[in-house]
Amino acid sequence: MAVFMASCSEPFVDYIEGIADETSANATDDAASSSSTPGGSSSSEKKADVKLSSSSTSSSSSEKIKDYLPINDTEYPYAGIPRIVIETEDHREIKDRETEIPAKLQIWGEKAPESEIMELTIRGRGNSTWKYPKKPYAIKFEKKQKFLGMPKAKKWVMLANYRDRTLIRNAVAFEIARQTNIGWTPQGKFADVFLNGKPVGNYYITEKIEIDKNRLNLSEDAYLLEFDKHYDEEYKFRTDLQDFPVNIKYPKQPTDSSFAYVKNYINEMEKCIFADTLCDVEKYIDLKSFVDYFIIYELAQNTEMKHPKSVYMHKESNEKLKMGPVWDFDWGTFNNQLTSIYSSNYFWYKQLKQNRHFTEQLHNAWQSYNNVFEKLSSYIDSLAAYTEKSNNLNIKIWPIVKIQEPIGDEDLDFESATEMLKDAFRKRFLTLNDAWG
Repeated sequence: MAVFMASCSEPFVDYIEGIADETSANATDDAASSSSTPGGSSSSEKKADVKLSSSSTSSSSSEKIKDYLPINDTEYPYAGIPRIVIETEDHREIKDRETEIPAKLQIWGEKAPESEIMELTIRGRGNSTWKYPKKPYAIKFEKKQKFLGMPKAKKWVMLANYRDRTLIRNAVAFEIARQTNIGWTPQGKFADVFLNGKPVGNYYITEKIEIDKNRLNLSEDAYLLEFDKHYDEEYKFRTDLQDFPVNIKYPKQPTDSSFAYVKNYINEMEKCIFADTLCDVEKYIDLKSFVDYFIIYELAQNTEMKHPKSVYMHKESNEKLKMGPVWDFDWGTFNNQLTSIYSSNYFWYKQLKQNRHFTEQLHNAWQSYNNVFEKLSSYIDSLAAYTEKSNNLNIKIWPIVKIQEPIGDEDLDFESATEMLKDAFRKRFLTLNDAWG
C-alpha cells in the first residue's frame, strides 16, 4: 500500500492515504472508515495543514501482482496521486449514459501496479456535465470491494470537474459538510485516469449516493428522494403547491402504498410550511438537518436549490424528513460574484426563515461551527499542494471553454485560481458570521 503520510494539527486531516492495496491483508474496514484524506473520509479527530511526503511503490505488494494493464505516461507523467488504468472491451468508446460497457481497471503507483486487475462496467453519467468535453463516468464492480481506501461498495462515481479550474471545489464542500451534523457525506479521492491507453486527466472518484450499510445507512423501509428538474426517474411526482420535481431514488420499485405514502407526506409537509394558520412543521421535518444543509450551501455558495437540481432528502419510515446528502459543487461555488444570502429566496427556505425555531437553530449551529469553518483555509492549501502537479497536467488536456456565466478563474494559473477560491471562502465566512455569529 502506498501511503502519503502527513504532519498535521487540529481540526482536519490526520493523514493522506493515497492508494489502498486492495489485496493487502493489513487493510481493514475499520482502518478505511477511521482514516481521513483531503476530499476523503473524516475521523472524529480531524486534522489540518497536511504535508505530503513522496510515495514509493511497495515492493512486497507489487511482487504479488502477476498481470497488469499497460500505461503510457510519456505525455502525462506521475503527479504524486493514484493512477487508474481502464480498458473497455475491444476499446469501445463510451458514447452515452445508458450503455454499461464491460471493462477492466487497475490502480497504479509511480512505477508499478498496486492492485490486481478488476472487472467492472463503465458508462457515462451526469446531465449538463455530460455535454462538456471532459466526460464524467459511473463504474460498477462485479462485487463489493474497497476502492482507493474507501469502504466496500460496487458503484462509484468519476467526477470530471471540467468547469472547476481548481478541481477541488467538490472536495472542499464535502469537507465543510463533514464538519456539521448533516450526517453521511460522500468520500472521494483524486486520481489521474488513463482510458484505453490515453490520459484523460484528473478525476475525483467518489462514493455514489445510495442506501447501503457503508454509505447512507438506512433501513429497507427508508426513502431516498432527489429534487431535480431533470425529472428522469421511473417513479416520480411533483409537489402540489410549488410543483417541485421529486424523483424517488429508493426504493427502486416502490409499491403503490409506499409511493402514495411518501407523496402524501411531502405534500402535507409543504402545505404546513405555507399554511396561513399555525402549523407545526417540525412534525414533518428534522429542523436541524434543514439548518445544516442551509449553512453548507450558503457557505459554499451553491445555488442549485433555485432549479432545483441534485437536492437530496431521506426519510426513515417512522422518522421525520431529513435534508442531505449534499452533492454537486463543481461549478459556480466559492464565487466572489455572489454576495447575498442566496438560498433564503429558494426552495422552502423563504418560508422556513420566518420560523422562530429555524432562525434560533441557525444562529446556534453557526456559532458551534464557525471556529472550525474559519480554519478551512489550511485544508484548501493541503488539497492544492496535493493536486497541483496533476492539475497542471489536466489543464493542458482540458482547457476550460467559457460556456456561460464564467466566475473569473477560467484563464488563471492554478495558484491564482486557488487563491481566488480561498478569498471567496474568507469573504463568505465573514458575511455569514456577521449575519449569524
